[in-house]
Amino acid sequence: MAVISILRHTWEPVVNRLERLVRKVAGDLPTDNDWTQSTKGSWYVHPRQHAIEIVFLASAFGCAAGYFFNKTLGPGTLNFKLLSSFVPPVPASWAEKALLGSLIGSLGITFVHKKIRKQTLFMLQPCHMNALLLISVLSAPEKMISKVLFNFYLHTQWGGYAALAFPDLRDHKMFLETFNFFAEHILILVAPIYMIYSRRYLVLPASPNMAMLSFFLYGLFHTPFLHACALRSGLNLNYLFAPPPCKLP
Repeated sequence: MAVISILRHTWEPVVNRLERLVRKVAGDLPTDNDWTQSTKGSWYVHPRQHAIEIVFLASAFGCAAGYFFNKTLGPGTLNFKLLSSFVPPVPASWAEKALLGSLIGSLGITFVHKKIRKQTLFMLQPCHMNALLLISVLSAPEKMISKVLFNFYLHTQWGGYAALAFPDLRDHKMFLETFNFFAEHILILVAPIYMIYSRRYLVLPASPNMAMLSFFLYGLFHTPFLHACALRSGLNLNYLFAPPPCKLP
C-alpha cells in the first residue's frame, strides 16, 4: 500500500499538469456534445484522458514503429533488397491514368467542400490522406517512398471499409457531397486491387512484422499528430473528441 501511495502522489501532479496543458491548447470547448453535427469538438472524453492517451499512446506507437521498421525494412532485410531492385516492368495504361484522374478529381471536390466550410483541416482525415497517398504512388511508382507507402497502405485499408459500412452523413448538404463521399471511399479500395494486378507495383511478402509496422505508423499519425491538430483546432478530427451517434436497441 505504501508503494501505491507513493506512486499516486508522484503520478497525480504529472497528470494534473498534462490536463491543464490540454485544456490550454484546446481552449474553450463545451462539455456536452452536439450530436446533430460531426465536426465540432467537445469534452465528451475528459481532458485528462486525452492527456494520458497522447503521452502513453504516442510513446508506445513510436517505440514499436522504430522496432518493427528495423526488423522489416532495415538494410540487409529481404524487403529492403526487393524495394531497392524493383522497377515497374510496363508503362502505365490508360486505365491507370483514368484511375489517377478519378482520385485527383474526387479529392479535389472534397477539398472544395472543406474550403467552403472553412474546415480544410479535415483534409487530414485518414481516408483523404489515403487518397493523397495513392495519388502520389500512382504518380511515381518507381520511387522508393512510393513502394513503401503502397505496402503500408495495403495493411491499413480498414478505414475505407468502415466508412462505407457506417457512413456518417450528418453534415452533408452541398452539391455532390454525399455522392463524392461514396465515390472517394470506393476509389481508395478499388485502386490497390488494380495496382496489384497491373504488376507495376511491388507487393512485399506477407509478414506479421510488416503488418505491425503499418499499424504502428498509422497509430503515430493518429496520436500524437492528428490528436494535437484536433485539440488545437477544436475540430472533431477522426472522431477524437466524440464518436458517431448510434441507436441503442
